[in-house]
Amino acid sequence: MNKIPIYEYETKHGTKYGFRFYGGQDTNKDYSKTIQKRGFKDFDSALSAYLDTKKAFENGQLKPRPKRYMFKDIYDLWFQQHSQDIKPSTAYNIKILFNNYILPELGNRYMDKITPAICQKVINQWSKDYPKFIKLLVSRFGQVFDYAYRLELISSNPIKRVIMPRSKSLDAKDKCYTKQELGQFLDCCKKECNLKYYAAFRLLAYSGMRKGELLALIWNDIDFSSNTISINKTVSENENGRPIVQTTKTKKSIRVVSMDSQTMAIIRQWQLKQRKALLALGYNAINGNQIVFQGRNNKHLAKVTLNKVLRRIQTKNKLKIIPIHGLRHTHCSLLLAAGVPVNDVKDRLGHSNIQTTLDIYAHVTKQQRKDTADRFSRFMQA
Repeated sequence: MNKIPIYEYETKHGTKYGFRFYGGQDTNKDYSKTIQKRGFKDFDSALSAYLDTKKAFENGQLKPRPKRYMFKDIYDLWFQQHSQDIKPSTAYNIKILFNNYILPELGNRYMDKITPAICQKVINQWSKDYPKFIKLLVSRFGQVFDYAYRLELISSNPIKRVIMPRSKSLDAKDKCYTKQELGQFLDCCKKECNLKYYAAFRLLAYSGMRKGELLALIWNDIDFSSNTISINKTVSENENGRPIVQTTKTKKSIRVVSMDSQTMAIIRQWQLKQRKALLALGYNAINGNQIVFQGRNNKHLAKVTLNKVLRRIQTKNKLKIIPIHGLRHTHCSLLLAAGVPVNDVKDRLGHSNIQTTLDIYAHVTKQQRKDTADRFSRFMQA
């Protein structure tokens, strides 16, 4: 005769009773092996509940409780699936986002216990701590819940009920330099940087190319006879954070950019200096596949190195702090302010969506309207 699986345990309110019994396991192993209930005030109550539960289970009216998943478990499943369809650099950035920000907050919580209220609290805090990429955090956060919902592991996505805090993003003018500010920045670079970094920052500001596109350049991409530069690849990071060369951000990013003669003269100076330095180290720097802005051991220059040099120049000279991508934004803004047609700017910068260009155009025209009012006021006061 099988032993009746009733047990007793102590709580701060006295002795309680419960039961558990083996419920089997299906081939997918998606539910726990045992069925149990507890919290009964006496043995008879526990026994009665056990007999009813056992009968219901044997009649197929009750299944063992499905396995509970933590958020980090579903993230692992989602990432394994999602990473098959994205570039290694995107996968690397996603891992950084989750490991540094999302998993520390929610990784060890059970999916069925993450409520809209919990999500709202976390997102409110993120909006204060990380306003620059709160939208990206919430988007990635929500993708994991969407994945769990499609797998029928949760009944609804709690992110859908969250109210997004009003973002306090930087104004467009704070993300780029004016014509005067750019000139001051480049003057400081010329005085304090070695030629490699001065040439790199000058090229970023006068071409509008992305940082990864700059670091991927080889000398075969630069045509000094026509003063053009072919942009056809970019440097990103693989899943381990190491630099790799891959295709450009979008198909529209593949382009040929015409350059001014002064910038090309600076690039030519750098080429000659680089050849002498690398030949002294035993590298064949005359090779057309030579990286234009090389790093240590003649490998690709790390993005973080360029960031550090930029910040050092800005801080030392008390210049406005903008990111490296701000030089691209600066180029776009100044082109539009100079009256270059929006479509031409879009093609030059390799924007896949003209709305990106128009958003910057809106900032420029707003500033121009303000300048018009200021000029009228000065005229009236003269």
